[in-house]
Amino acid sequence: MSSWTDVVRGESAGHGVQVYADLDELAGSVAAYVSAGFEAGEPALVVATREHVGRFAEKLASAGWDERKIQGDKLLVLADADAALTEFMDGELPSATAFEAVLGGLLDRVAERFPRARIRVFGEMVDLLVARGQTEAAVRVEQLWNGLARRRSFSLLCGYRMDVFDRATQTGLLPDVCAEHSHVLPAGDPERLSRAVDLALDEVLGPADAGKVYLLVGERIREARVPVAQLVLMWVSANMPGLADRILASARTHYFGEPVAAT
Repeated sequence: MSSWTDVVRGESAGHGVQVYADLDELAGSVAAYVSAGFEAGEPALVVATREHVGRFAEKLASAGWDERKIQGDKLLVLADADAALTEFMDGELPSATAFEAVLGGLLDRVAERFPRARIRVFGEMVDLLVARGQTEAAVRVEQLWNGLARRRSFSLLCGYRMDVFDRATQTGLLPDVCAEHSHVLPAGDPERLSRAVDLALDEVLGPADAGKVYLLVGERIREARVPVAQLVLMWVSANMPGLADRILASARTHYFGEPVAAT
Protein backbone atom coordinates (compact mmCIF):
# COMPACT_ATOMS: atom_id res chain seq x y z
CA MET A 1 0.00 0.00 0.00
CA SER A 2 1.39 3.40 -0.95
CA SER A 3 2.05 6.02 1.71
CA TRP A 4 0.51 9.43 2.27
CA THR A 5 3.75 11.00 1.01
CA ASP A 6 3.46 9.01 -2.22
CA VAL A 7 -0.04 10.40 -2.77
CA VAL A 8 0.93 14.01 -2.08
CA ARG A 9 3.93 13.74 -4.38
CA GLY A 10 1.78 12.11 -7.02
CA GLU A 11 3.80 8.91 -7.08
CA SER A 12 0.58 7.01 -6.42
CA ALA A 13 -2.94 7.80 -7.57
CA GLY A 14 -5.66 7.82 -4.98
CA HIS A 15 -8.31 9.67 -3.06
CA GLY A 16 -6.63 11.17 -0.04
CA VAL A 17 -8.08 13.18 2.82
CA GLN A 18 -6.34 15.47 5.26
CA VAL A 19 -7.99 16.21 8.58
CA TYR A 20 -6.62 19.52 9.77
CA ALA A 21 -6.96 21.90 12.69
CA ASP A 22 -4.92 24.77 11.28
CA LEU A 23 -5.16 26.09 7.72
CA ASP A 24 -1.37 26.14 7.34
CA GLU A 25 -1.35 22.34 7.68
CA LEU A 26 -3.76 22.01 4.79
CA ALA A 27 -2.10 24.72 2.68
CA GLY A 28 1.26 23.01 3.01
CA SER A 29 -0.13 19.69 1.77
CA VAL A 30 -2.08 21.28 -1.08
CA ALA A 31 0.96 23.26 -2.24
CA ALA A 32 3.19 20.16 -2.10
CA TYR A 33 0.61 18.09 -3.98
CA VAL A 34 -0.06 20.67 -6.68
CA SER A 35 3.54 21.83 -7.17
CA ALA A 36 4.81 18.24 -7.51
CA GLY A 37 2.28 17.86 -10.31
CA PHE A 38 3.41 21.07 -11.98
CA GLU A 39 7.00 19.80 -11.96
CA ALA A 40 5.79 16.67 -13.77
CA GLY A 41 3.70 18.63 -16.26
CA GLU A 42 0.44 17.61 -14.62
CA PRO A 43 -2.36 20.21 -14.40
CA ALA A 44 -4.37 20.91 -11.28
CA LEU A 45 -8.01 21.68 -10.59
CA VAL A 46 -8.52 23.39 -7.24
CA VAL A 47 -12.10 23.74 -6.00
CA ALA A 48 -11.78 25.86 -2.88
CA THR A 49 -12.97 28.93 -1.02
CA ARG A 50 -11.50 32.30 -1.95
CA GLU A 51 -9.87 32.65 1.46
CA HIS A 52 -8.09 29.33 1.14
CA VAL A 53 -7.00 29.92 -2.46
CA GLY A 54 -5.07 32.94 -1.24
CA ARG A 55 -3.22 30.88 1.37
CA PHE A 56 -2.51 28.13 -1.15
CA ALA A 57 -1.06 30.71 -3.55
CA GLU A 58 1.29 31.95 -0.83
CA LYS A 59 2.57 28.44 -0.21
CA LEU A 60 2.95 27.77 -3.94
CA ALA A 61 4.91 30.99 -4.39
CA SER A 62 7.28 30.01 -1.60
CA ALA A 63 7.83 26.72 -3.48
CA GLY A 64 8.78 28.63 -6.63
CA TRP A 65 5.40 28.68 -8.36
CA ASP A 66 4.20 32.27 -8.36
CA GLU A 67 1.06 33.44 -10.14
CA ARG A 68 2.89 34.57 -13.28
CA LYS A 69 4.62 31.23 -13.77
CA ILE A 70 1.45 29.25 -13.13
CA GLN A 71 -0.61 31.36 -15.54
CA GLY A 72 2.11 31.19 -18.17
CA ASP A 73 2.03 27.39 -18.18
CA LYS A 74 -1.79 27.31 -17.81
CA LEU A 75 -1.45 24.45 -15.38
CA LEU A 76 -3.97 25.60 -12.79
CA VAL A 77 -7.75 25.86 -12.99
CA LEU A 78 -9.55 27.43 -10.03
CA ALA A 79 -13.21 26.92 -9.18
CA ASP A 80 -15.16 28.42 -6.29
CA ALA A 81 -16.37 25.73 -3.90
CA ASP A 82 -19.49 27.65 -2.83
CA ALA A 83 -20.51 28.28 -6.44
CA ALA A 84 -19.97 24.64 -7.37
CA LEU A 85 -22.21 23.49 -4.52
CA THR A 86 -24.93 25.85 -5.68
CA GLU A 87 -24.78 24.29 -9.13
CA PHE A 88 -25.06 20.62 -8.18
CA MET A 89 -26.93 20.49 -4.86
CA ASP A 90 -30.56 19.45 -5.13
CA GLY A 91 -32.06 20.36 -1.78
CA GLU A 92 -30.18 18.59 1.01
CA LEU A 93 -28.34 16.15 -1.25
CA PRO A 94 -26.19 16.46 -4.38
CA SER A 95 -27.62 15.57 -7.76
CA ALA A 96 -25.48 12.90 -9.43
CA THR A 97 -26.40 14.23 -12.86
CA ALA A 98 -25.52 17.81 -11.96
CA PHE A 99 -22.29 16.71 -10.25
CA GLU A 100 -21.25 14.89 -13.40
CA ALA A 101 -22.03 17.96 -15.49
CA VAL A 102 -20.27 20.46 -13.21
CA LEU A 103 -17.19 18.60 -11.90
CA GLY A 104 -16.97 16.13 -14.74
CA GLY A 105 -17.23 19.06 -17.15
CA LEU A 106 -14.37 20.89 -15.43
CA LEU A 107 -12.19 17.78 -15.55
CA ASP A 108 -13.00 17.19 -19.21
CA ARG A 109 -12.01 20.75 -20.15
CA VAL A 110 -8.69 20.40 -18.36
CA ALA A 111 -8.12 17.00 -20.01
CA GLU A 112 -8.69 18.50 -23.45
CA ARG A 113 -5.66 20.77 -22.91
CA PHE A 114 -3.55 18.01 -21.32
CA PRO A 115 -4.79 14.80 -22.97
CA ARG A 116 -1.99 12.53 -21.75
CA ALA A 117 -1.60 13.86 -18.23
CA ARG A 118 -3.25 12.86 -15.00
CA ILE A 119 -5.07 15.77 -13.35
CA ARG A 120 -4.50 16.62 -9.70
CA VAL A 121 -7.68 17.74 -7.98
CA PHE A 122 -8.12 19.37 -4.60
CA GLY A 123 -11.66 19.90 -3.31
CA GLU A 124 -13.14 21.25 -0.11
CA MET A 125 -16.83 21.32 -0.98
CA VAL A 126 -17.29 18.48 1.48
CA ASP A 127 -15.80 20.59 4.25
CA LEU A 128 -18.28 23.36 3.53
CA LEU A 129 -21.14 20.87 3.71
CA VAL A 130 -19.95 19.54 7.06
CA ALA A 131 -19.67 23.08 8.42
CA ARG A 132 -23.32 23.54 7.44
CA GLY A 133 -24.35 20.35 9.20
CA GLN A 134 -24.97 18.44 5.95
CA THR A 135 -22.83 15.42 6.72
CA GLU A 136 -24.90 12.98 4.66
CA ALA A 137 -24.44 15.22 1.62
CA ALA A 138 -20.68 15.39 2.25
CA VAL A 139 -20.34 11.59 2.25
CA ARG A 140 -22.43 11.40 -0.91
CA VAL A 141 -20.15 13.93 -2.63
CA GLU A 142 -17.16 11.72 -1.75
CA GLN A 143 -18.95 8.79 -3.35
CA LEU A 144 -19.66 10.83 -6.48
CA TRP A 145 -15.97 11.77 -6.70
CA ASN A 146 -15.11 8.06 -6.54
CA GLY A 147 -17.56 7.47 -9.37
CA LEU A 148 -15.87 10.12 -11.51
CA ALA A 149 -12.47 8.54 -10.79
CA ARG A 150 -13.62 5.29 -12.38
CA ARG A 151 -14.21 7.13 -15.66
CA ARG A 152 -11.46 9.75 -15.71
CA SER A 153 -7.75 10.02 -14.94
CA PHE A 154 -7.19 12.11 -11.85
CA SER A 155 -6.02 11.93 -8.26
CA LEU A 156 -7.94 13.71 -5.53
CA LEU A 157 -7.06 15.38 -2.25
CA CYS A 158 -9.80 16.50 0.14
CA GLY A 159 -9.59 18.57 3.30
CA TYR A 160 -11.76 18.50 6.42
CA ARG A 161 -11.40 20.78 9.42
CA MET A 162 -12.12 18.43 12.34
CA ASP A 163 -11.06 17.85 15.91
CA VAL A 164 -9.71 14.30 16.05
CA PHE A 165 -9.70 14.44 19.86
CA ASP A 166 -13.47 14.90 19.96
CA ARG A 167 -15.48 11.76 20.63
CA ALA A 168 -18.48 12.87 18.58
CA THR A 169 -16.15 13.32 15.59
CA GLN A 170 -14.60 9.89 16.11
CA THR A 171 -17.95 8.11 16.33
CA GLY A 172 -19.85 10.28 13.84
CA LEU A 173 -18.51 11.57 10.54
CA LEU A 174 -14.87 10.51 10.64
CA PRO A 175 -15.41 6.74 10.15
CA ASP A 176 -17.52 7.48 7.05
CA VAL A 177 -14.86 9.86 5.74
CA CYS A 178 -12.15 7.25 6.25
CA ALA A 179 -14.24 4.64 4.45
CA GLU A 180 -14.47 6.75 1.28
CA HIS A 181 -10.74 7.50 0.98
CA SER A 182 -7.73 5.44 -0.02
CA HIS A 183 -5.37 7.42 2.25
CA VAL A 184 -6.02 9.35 5.46
CA LEU A 185 -3.88 11.92 7.26
CA PRO A 186 -5.67 12.51 10.58
CA ALA A 187 -3.31 15.19 11.94
CA GLY A 188 -0.58 17.50 10.76
CA ASP A 189 2.14 15.51 12.55
CA PRO A 190 1.42 11.76 12.28
CA GLU A 191 4.41 10.74 14.40
CA ARG A 192 3.35 13.04 17.21
CA LEU A 193 -0.21 11.73 17.01
CA SER A 194 1.02 8.14 17.22
CA ARG A 195 3.15 8.94 20.26
CA ALA A 196 0.31 10.86 21.91
CA VAL A 197 -2.11 7.95 21.48
CA ASP A 198 0.45 5.48 22.83
CA LEU A 199 0.99 7.62 25.92
CA ALA A 200 -2.74 8.17 26.43
CA LEU A 201 -3.54 4.46 26.30
CA ASP A 202 -0.74 3.65 28.75
CA GLU A 203 -1.85 6.44 31.06
CA VAL A 204 -5.54 5.54 31.16
CA LEU A 205 -5.52 1.76 30.62
CA GLY A 206 -2.06 0.67 31.64
CA PRO A 207 0.47 -1.00 29.30
CA ALA A 208 -1.12 -4.46 29.32
CA ASP A 209 -4.62 -3.33 28.38
CA ALA A 210 -3.20 -0.79 25.94
CA GLY A 211 -1.56 -3.66 24.08
CA LYS A 212 -4.88 -5.50 23.93
CA VAL A 213 -6.46 -2.51 22.14
CA TYR A 214 -3.87 -2.75 19.38
CA LEU A 215 -4.56 -6.47 19.05
CA LEU A 216 -8.30 -5.83 18.73
CA VAL A 217 -7.70 -3.22 16.04
CA GLY A 218 -5.16 -5.49 14.30
CA GLU A 219 -7.32 -6.59 11.37
CA ARG A 220 -7.84 -3.02 10.22
CA ILE A 221 -4.21 -2.10 10.87
CA ARG A 222 -3.19 -4.61 8.20
CA GLU A 223 -5.20 -2.70 5.60
CA ALA A 224 -2.67 0.17 5.98
CA ARG A 225 -5.21 2.66 4.65
CA VAL A 226 -5.83 4.59 7.85
CA PRO A 227 -2.98 5.33 10.29
CA VAL A 228 -2.90 3.10 13.36
CA ALA A 229 -3.35 6.00 15.79
CA GLN A 230 -6.55 7.07 14.07
CA LEU A 231 -7.91 3.53 13.99
CA VAL A 232 -7.27 3.25 17.72
CA LEU A 233 -9.04 6.54 18.46
CA MET A 234 -12.08 5.41 16.48
CA TRP A 235 -12.10 2.01 18.18
CA VAL A 236 -11.90 3.29 21.76
CA SER A 237 -14.49 5.98 21.00
CA ALA A 238 -16.94 3.37 19.73
CA ASN A 239 -16.17 0.52 22.12
CA MET A 240 -15.01 2.05 25.41
CA PRO A 241 -17.63 4.71 26.21
CA GLY A 242 -16.66 4.91 29.85
CA LEU A 243 -13.00 5.64 29.15
CA ALA A 244 -12.97 7.18 25.67
CA ASP A 245 -13.23 10.78 26.81
CA ARG A 246 -10.30 10.34 29.20
CA ILE A 247 -8.17 8.71 26.49
CA LEU A 248 -8.99 11.43 23.98
CA ALA A 249 -8.30 14.19 26.50
CA SER A 250 -4.98 12.61 27.43
CA ALA A 251 -4.02 12.19 23.76
CA ARG A 252 -4.89 15.86 23.12
CA THR A 253 -2.63 16.95 25.98
CA HIS A 254 0.28 14.84 24.80
CA TYR A 255 -0.17 15.87 21.16
CA PHE A 256 -0.21 19.60 21.76
CA GLY A 257 2.02 19.71 24.81
CA GLU A 258 4.78 17.23 24.20
CA PRO A 259 6.86 17.26 20.99
CA VAL A 260 8.11 13.93 19.74
CA ALA A 261 11.75 13.45 20.69
CA ALA A 262 14.16 13.22 17.76
CA THR A 263 15.45 9.71 17.06
